[in-house]
Amino acid sequence: MIKQVLLGTIVGAIAIFAVSSVWHLLLPWAETGFHALPHEEILHPVLRMGIKDPGIYMFPGIDVTKQNDPVEQKRYQEKFQQGPTGLIIFQPGGKEFSFPKLLVNQFLFQLLAAFVVSVLLAMATPAGYLQRVLFVGLVAVFGSLVIDWPYWNWYGFPGNYTFEHLCEMFLTWGATGFAIAAAVKPRAA
Repeated sequence: MIKQVLLGTIVGAIAIFAVSSVWHLLLPWAETGFHALPHEEILHPVLRMGIKDPGIYMFPGIDVTKQNDPVEQKRYQEKFQQGPTGLIIFQPGGKEFSFPKLLVNQFLFQLLAAFVVSVLLAMATPAGYLQRVLFVGLVAVFGSLVIDWPYWNWYGFPGNYTFEHLCEMFLTWGATGFAIAAAVKPRAA
């Protein structure tokens, strides 16, 4: 079983890297929900001056030391209702953009994900080939439902981005499931 899991990990990582590359480089949906920041030349200096530490910033903000105070909650709700609302993932000093390094990191993440799916598939009840393929795709849907959809719900991630990402996860990992399911066969009952 260990050999099957390792083989599933390797072929799965290669398959998801290839399939997700096609999704992101050749298909039009990968950037759904993303927009360039309008008036970046004006906002960039203001952001640099106003935010000093890297992090995720939510606006409107709430003083967490007073978040149970009814007055603070009312103030927050009014500001939230008035808008704008959003999140900023911020690096004040910027950082190096190295496409090759990012690709290597992405492959390593996908290698770990393929390992987890291979282990889960090896532990699953014996099933036919297409059921195992579907199993891999549904594991990805599970990940999207527990991460992307709460981000849509709580933080206002765009609905079109959230739906596209669910489709991407199911279709790319479903396609990868063909490779992993061929390598990780059902255990004897």
